[in-house]
Amino acid sequence: MRPEEFVDRRRAEWARLEQLLVQRGSGGLLKPSDAIALAALYRRATADLARAQRDWPEEPVAHYLNGLVGRGHGALYRGSGPVVARLGRFYGRTLPRTFRQLAPYVLASAALLFGPAAIAFLTGLFEPALVTPLVPAQYVQVIHQHRLWTSIPPDQRPLVSGVIMTHNIVVAAGAYAGGIIFTLPTIGILVANGVQLGALAGLVTANGLGGGLLDFVVAHGVLELSIVVAAGASGLRMGWALVQPGPYSRGDALTEAATSAVVLLIGLGPLLVVSGLIEGNLSPSDAPFPAKLAVGLVSGLLFWGYLLGAGRGPD
Repeated sequence: MRPEEFVDRRRAEWARLEQLLVQRGSGGLLKPSDAIALAALYRRATADLARAQRDWPEEPVAHYLNGLVGRGHGALYRGSGPVVARLGRFYGRTLPRTFRQLAPYVLASAALLFGPAAIAFLTGLFEPALVTPLVPAQYVQVIHQHRLWTSIPPDQRPLVSGVIMTHNIVVAAGAYAGGIIFTLPTIGILVANGVQLGALAGLVTANGLGGGLLDFVVAHGVLELSIVVAAGASGLRMGWALVQPGPYSRGDALTEAATSAVVLLIGLGPLLVVSGLIEGNLSPSDAPFPAKLAVGLVSGLLFWGYLLGAGRGPD
């Protein structure tokens, strides 16, 4: 191959790398997808440089690539400021912007969770026998006695709260990690959780206990389910990168998607602790229903208001 042909084939990627380096050098905040593209393009440019130095060491392309790779190395590996400043950028811009970029996956995740939940709820409400096998046996036994399982003694609530947090984190992590296998485990987790939630709510309501269940879930339900939906969206994003990698190799597409997805998981993960604390302490308490409703509404409005509204100004 002649150096001219090599340049023609690789010119577009070098130009894209140049563009990202200019944006990075001017102080602009790269989107997660652009940051991953920068890293992938830099790796390929280093390979191009090695070939140019081997085959055409005296040609202009070798000197050009040497400078391009040097700039790329400086942009990727230079310090990025104090920890507090990086956290501020992450929560002030990166997390909410990434969430909005993944909006189609958030909507798909919500549909996979709440669609089956609605069907299972209606089935449980009108045909309880059909959903009884889908509900854990210990819950069915209590429900048939016209009681709920939500009464947690005050001295056990800290322990239960820790168990709830662990369970929520496992579900969220599973929904995220499942994306690595072409979204199938993520879809399974969302659908299975939706079916079980809907079946349980329908069975409870059919036995005249719907009000008690609402009193229990209203304080923590909006926040908890919102985070599960976000975790599911992160898994769907990774899986779709494998199904439809676009102009990238599957490896690079997965790396880009995983970075966006992990932003959601790491950024929203601490809220699972908050949700677990509410569910383990406030939800089973004797606090009045309006107080629990207020906590649920305020936490939900803060969650969605932050993710949909933050980070919209100029960089």
